[in-house]
Amino acid sequence: MYPIQNTSRNEESKEPVKRVAAYCRVSSGSEEQLNSFNAQVSYYKKYICDNPDYEFAGIYADEGISGTDLRKRDGFNQMIKDAKAGKIDVIITKSISRFGRNTVDTLNAVRELKELNIDIYFDKENIHTINSEGELLITLLSATAQQTSQSQSENLKWGIRKQYERGNIKSVGSGKFLGYTKDEEGNLIIDEKEALIVKRIYKEFLEGNGTHQIAKRLTEEKVPMTFGGKGWCPSHIKRVLTNEKHKGDFRFQKTYIVSYLTQKRAKNNGELPQYYSEDSHPAIIDKKTWELAQLEFERQKDYCLAHHIKGRYHNDQDRFPFSGRVTCGVCGNTYMQMIDDDGNKYFRCRSFKGNRGTIIEGREYTPPPMATWSKNPNPKRKRKKPVTRQMYCTDIKMPIESIEKAFIDAWNFLVENTDWIEDSGGLLRNYRSMELRRLLSETGKIDATDSDIIKRTLEHIEISKDGEIEVSYLSGTKINIEKR
Repeated sequence: MYPIQNTSRNEESKEPVKRVAAYCRVSSGSEEQLNSFNAQVSYYKKYICDNPDYEFAGIYADEGISGTDLRKRDGFNQMIKDAKAGKIDVIITKSISRFGRNTVDTLNAVRELKELNIDIYFDKENIHTINSEGELLITLLSATAQQTSQSQSENLKWGIRKQYERGNIKSVGSGKFLGYTKDEEGNLIIDEKEALIVKRIYKEFLEGNGTHQIAKRLTEEKVPMTFGGKGWCPSHIKRVLTNEKHKGDFRFQKTYIVSYLTQKRAKNNGELPQYYSEDSHPAIIDKKTWELAQLEFERQKDYCLAHHIKGRYHNDQDRFPFSGRVTCGVCGNTYMQMIDDDGNKYFRCRSFKGNRGTIIEGREYTPPPMATWSKNPNPKRKRKKPVTRQMYCTDIKMPIESIEKAFIDAWNFLVENTDWIEDSGGLLRNYRSMELRRLLSETGKIDATDSDIIKRTLEHIEISKDGEIEVSYLSGTKINIEKR
């Protein structure tokens, strides 16, 4: 090895000349690379410790880490931190490519250490950065290393995409999605314990539970998460419900690496071709159930658009079963639950909140006397009398008891008239019809509202401009109690 230069040595001093550290890195976890890594560590440790002029300052290492992104190289970053703290005078590394493959990052690190009078010695290239000519050589060699890294990255991507074309799923890790692991040959196999969680999520979703409700329940029950984290989030639940892998199919290249330097991933919106392989591995969820979940997501999205719901579809239905499910037949907005001064609960069109009520043509409305009440203690005779005006949809107030009674009456009517249930509305509607029949048979007549029945079967209850109530079920069946 070329001897480390001593730029500030006092020849008469008997103290250690330099505190020397070594940096070692390999970019993959293959057996060959790991052997190289262990050889680097052993060699440089022995070299530094055997030299009486050097004080051993440690071995800093990154095993199986790419050299293109400094953020992921914990050993490298700790070395820079210790160098700034005055613990290192010289750093030895095998080559420029081991030190880093990103030209900008490599030069920035070299310059930063050079300003601190810390020398970096590249063994293979026989270069000292402390010399004036060192930086020019490093710039040229580092750029070459970066070009090599980019070429290797492109070759690797090409190889992976060819595997995608062939439908080879062995190269895809199983740790990013719930319900699967891999056997010794790299094939996806079902993890029975995790598969139970997947099945439960699909079942609860199709029973009317929202992603927030399911996530909250799993977190409260301390159900373990495969992909880490302290608790389940709605995004985790949606990821499970929309992942085609659970029905035994595989869509390749849903995301891609934008830059080989940053390794940042982005969603593939057509920038690169995608490949789809059917029945590539064992399914946890049958294809019909998976399709029902996707159709339910679409239905909820359409419902929110139709009724101007800006928040989520499921909104605390355990406490308020009819929340977001009572709609205005005039403007399409949902009704909101309110309480009057006497403590009576009633529903009123949500457009009341922003004074955006829609005019009901041909109808007039006279506000009640209390509508003109104020805290000003004027004599009652001085109050202005209510003036008749054009009627708005917000003037319709529906007692909560009327909504509850309408649902109960419609349900009890269907118990005895199941022939009213429609059966020709597509896959999701037909499934809902079957479920409605089953629940009607199992439950029978009811004398009170049941939140579980409501979220499983009710689509919405519409209030007309005349105050009539129509109950619409997820099956497509509609019941107007007054007109049935």
